[in-house]
Amino acid sequence: LARSDEKRLRWAEIKQAQIKDAQQKLNKINARRPDLQTQLATVQQQLEQQKNSSEIQQQILSLDRYIAEIGYNLEQHEHVRSEMRRSQFWIARAEKLRSATQQYPQVQQRVNEIANSIAVREQDLQAVSAQTSAMNQQLQEYPDPTARISAIEQQISRRRQQLDQHLGSLGRLQQQQQNLENLQVQLVAQKEQMQVAKRQQRVYQELGQAFGKNGIQALMIENVLPQLEAETNQILSRLSANQLHVQFITQRAAASKKATKLIDTLDILIADARGTRAYETYSGGEAFRINFAIRLALARLLSQRAGTALQMLIIDEGFGTQDAEGCDRLIAAINAIASDFACILTVTHMPHLKEAFQARIEVSKTAQGSCISLSI
Repeated sequence: LARSDEKRLRWAEIKQAQIKDAQQKLNKINARRPDLQTQLATVQQQLEQQKNSSEIQQQILSLDRYIAEIGYNLEQHEHVRSEMRRSQFWIARAEKLRSATQQYPQVQQRVNEIANSIAVREQDLQAVSAQTSAMNQQLQEYPDPTARISAIEQQISRRRQQLDQHLGSLGRLQQQQQNLENLQVQLVAQKEQMQVAKRQQRVYQELGQAFGKNGIQALMIENVLPQLEAETNQILSRLSANQLHVQFITQRAAASKKATKLIDTLDILIADARGTRAYETYSGGEAFRINFAIRLALARLLSQRAGTALQMLIIDEGFGTQDAEGCDRLIAAINAIASDFACILTVTHMPHLKEAFQARIEVSKTAQGSCISLSI
């Protein structure tokens, strides 16, 4: 209720504000009223003067005098206009009558033609009626052929059904013949494809055997392994003072006693002064020297087969597993093969080994980051 009273009072306030604006506008108009009345009187006086002296007023006066001279009457003029509008109907009727008068001979001629045509049709109708009567008499003289016609129609229907059945059978046989011909063509094509596939199978089978583990790969490995073994032992002899020897075995006997064929394998046998042992039994320094010799020999072999020469050798953290004598031998081996490479890079964190190399790149960490110094 309070909100409704508030809305009603707000509406009253808005109306009061509008009334105040209207009162202010009325006061302004009343204040300007004397000036406007003065201006209005002045304008009316000017219009009276122009009315008496303007050219338009003179023309109006002359037209009034002309109308008076000719005796023009507005009511008579309107009466004449109404009479002309009523006479338009009779003018249209007269025009239609004139048109009908002109078309009358043609219509009369058409009526005569239709009458003649009707007479001819009546004569034809009489002749047809006579013929119909004669035919009815002839039909009464001959027996009723309805039963015979029905029998013939039934026979025709049976023959048509038989014909449809024979045509359906013929169509099915023709379709089967066409399918057999298509299958024959497909059979010939598939036989040719099968012969081609058999030839390709034999070729692929021979290629599979040739490129399999018992083919070209085994022959290549057998041809390469002696050279790899000799190269590895040559490098390993420098690193171990002729104490270690590597042998690559490509075939071994099967575990079963009944099997007579040898099994293709690739075993690496390592021998030292105490005999042949497994790779896992060697120390870290010895294993590193063996790995180094095999990798270097394999790199040399691959470069020779590619027709290029090794230009760079990089050894990363290989001295940590060596004792003092092993480090000396490894350094001696590096110096021995230095002539085979254009550049040898050795990465190590062992400070006492840097004197073994004349050219050094030392990396040290500082608060600003890593710094590099070059010693030649």
